Amino acid sequence: MSRIEIDKPEKVLFTTEYLITVSDLNYGNHLGNERVLIMAQECRLRWLRSMGYSEIDFFGSSLIQVDAGIIYRSEGFHGNSITISLGILNPSSRSFDLVYTLFNTSTDKVLAEVKTRMVCFNYEIRRPEMLPEKFRETCLEE
Repeated sequence: MSRIEIDKPEKVLFTTEYLITVSDLNYGNHLGNERVLIMAQECRLRWLRSMGYSEIDFFGSSLIQVDAGIIYRSEGFHGNSITISLGILNPSSRSFDLVYTLFNTSTDKVLAEVKTRMVCFNYEIRRPEMLPEKFRETCLEE
């Protein structure tokens, strides 16, 4: 089976720091594989909060995650400092990809690359909706 590939966005929109804690470790005493997706979600929440939004209040819409892909590149250990960068790829009328690079500054290695497909969603009618124009102007146009 071939490995997945994750394209890199040209522009980084947001960067944050994450410190690996004991609750992030698995029985192998290194970062658990599921924790990488949680770290990506934490980055996404911090990015949204930095603009005054959340997953429930996203430029007047809401966001749901419809898929995810992860490429693990190296191990992470308790106390390692991780820099997570976020960018956007493949916007469509109702969705876009968020691409995250997790860089372990303690080991000077890429820890993982993550892609999540986000869809604008209207919880009242339980259906996807168009990307808000304000989001396009703020995050997609240069």
